[in-house]
Amino acid sequence: MNATKDLLSGCTTFRCSFESQWEQRAKGITSMVAVYFPKKIFAYCHWWNSVTSKKCGYIWRKVPAKLVPLLLANYSFNNHPIYFIEVSMDSNERLSYNNVKKYQRHPGCTAITLVPGGGKGMFPSRNACPYGVLKFSEVGIVEVDNIKIAWPKRGHGQHSAPLAEIVEVDAEDEDDIYICKIKIRYVSSYKPAYTALEPNTQYTVVAAGYAKYR
Repeated sequence: MNATKDLLSGCTTFRCSFESQWEQRAKGITSMVAVYFPKKIFAYCHWWNSVTSKKCGYIWRKVPAKLVPLLLANYSFNNHPIYFIEVSMDSNERLSYNNVKKYQRHPGCTAITLVPGGGKGMFPSRNACPYGVLKFSEVGIVEVDNIKIAWPKRGHGQHSAPLAEIVEVDAEDEDDIYICKIKIRYVSSYKPAYTALEPNTQYTVVAAGYAKYR
């Protein structure tokens, strides 16, 4: 072992700890992407290495549509958007991008982010490893800018609650204001601004939608 250490002592990669390498990688993450072929394939990418052209992510097959929101929530990062692209293929193998949406975990979320487990399972946990497993932080993959890759201790599955709540945000929003879109609007549930807001008071908009009033 000592001979191996001496041999690698002059190697710049060996001299730079894995934790330092991970910290530099994590700081360069700006967003993620997930691609879905309905009932066929779900693929996600946490980051892309422009030097090696390698992608960090995984592909699962035969994923039902009802499972997609859970995967988006569990495999997204805090404070970073994830773009969801729904794709279809015609008989001539031409691809069509049917739906492109942008999702974001709630501001202030501190939940962990999953990576596939043993056998590339969707729902890994530390308790599922009979011989024990090291935490990601113990091998250098530490928290960086609220990015926390980890496995939960207890087992979970497709019927479990998501690790974090996500909301759809405006895909064209470049300011990252993360306003939730209200899709179902009942006019009777909302009051006109002049009856609900106080003058000279500052408010934070967290959700928005529009409807026609008669």
